Amino acid sequence: MGRGLSTIVLVVILAGLGAYIYFIDAKRPGGVPGPAGTIVESKEKVFTIEADKIQELNVTAENETSLLRKADGTWQMIEPVQAAVDDAEVTGITSNITGLEYGRLVEENAADLATYGLADPRFKVAFKGENGAAGEIHLGERTATGNDLYAVKAGEKRVFLVPSYHENSFNKKPFDLRDKRVVLVKREDVDSLQISGEADLQVARSGSDWRLSQPVQARADYSGVEGLVTRVATANMTKLIEQAPAGGSIPPDVLAKYGLDKPSITVTMGAGSAKAALALGKEEDGAVYARDLSRPIVFTVDPSLVTDLKKPADEYRNKNVFEFRTFNLARLRITRGSNTYEFQKIAATEANQADKWQRTINGGAAAEVDTAKVEDLLSKLTNLRIESFVAASPSQADVTVAASYDDGKFERVRFGKSGADVIVTREGEPGGGRLESVNYEDTIKALDAVATPSS
Repeated sequence: MGRGLSTIVLVVILAGLGAYIYFIDAKRPGGVPGPAGTIVESKEKVFTIEADKIQELNVTAENETSLLRKADGTWQMIEPVQAAVDDAEVTGITSNITGLEYGRLVEENAADLATYGLADPRFKVAFKGENGAAGEIHLGERTATGNDLYAVKAGEKRVFLVPSYHENSFNKKPFDLRDKRVVLVKREDVDSLQISGEADLQVARSGSDWRLSQPVQARADYSGVEGLVTRVATANMTKLIEQAPAGGSIPPDVLAKYGLDKPSITVTMGAGSAKAALALGKEEDGAVYARDLSRPIVFTVDPSLVTDLKKPADEYRNKNVFEFRTFNLARLRITRGSNTYEFQKIAATEANQADKWQRTINGGAAAEVDTAKVEDLLSKLTNLRIESFVAASPSQADVTVAASYDDGKFERVRFGKSGADVIVTREGEPGGGRLESVNYEDTIKALDAVATPSS
């Protein structure tokens, strides 16, 4: 009996709590019940306009107002400053305006909008569209449960609810809506990048590859450079600090205040004949001051961007010893001591046949060689990676490997010892690279296995 009574009491308490929440939801600031206490649900659209038909937006969030206009399909911020916009943010607003639906009717003709936080709304979004279309929505306080916002159309007193996620959609200040990219360049168009200052680096696209030209002429690591380009091209401001009036410039004393009169690092990105440059200054309170040299503004960026830009040039050098791969190699020539071994691929003549390899030693007669052993050697060669770069190269090569591949390409690589280190040098590139000894020794074993004449 005691347990059953407890269950009944709990049910009564829960029912009372539900009634209380409903009462608060309808009666707290703005919680006046609907007509005769009824609940009105509707899926009617608040505005009947398509997102791409909207031509102007006036967004007020926490007493900061932004005026945006679309011309020739492109949105621009007009007030409080003229600036490019963040297209994703603007699209979010226009799509949420067109998707806005009437929720539960709270009061048909509210006598006091202040009860709902709508006399001085936290958020207001007004729009103008094609053919004279226009509208404005005001959003006030959250309901007691926090699931909805009180809303009213401008000039009306019909208070209704909309889902609370619209607060994130419309709570956009001018900084939120502007284009926050630190450099205005299309990522896919970038074909060169230069860093000057604490670390010097210059890379340029060569066909489908990247090459270093500063501080050395060398191959570049494709993924490393692509990552760096993406990092800079997509980096965003964290805060706007200064902005000169249209046509003006940032005074020299202001630039000096932020360490931008003599930047510690300058990054220049090229896209054809177009250039975009980013200058970085002092670091204070967990942020770095910066400016785009084409715009009269000062902003901050995350310090991690500076960390990436300070990486040494060796981080962006190609550490693969060889460029060729097994599938595109045509001929391989290996000189070791007084012996020269040549391996040539013999392409299969039938669809169901595999390619074969022939080997010559010191210019002797060609003989077929075990394909598995050749492919093991090629796999070990192509997997060799430079651990670190060194300025000097060994005076004498122990092994020289020359490869012809990919319809006319050629590379020559030499291996030698410098003390206990194995050093590799590539023809046409400065200095050398240190290899892991164990990987080199495994490669030599694979060479021995395929170089020895069959008995």
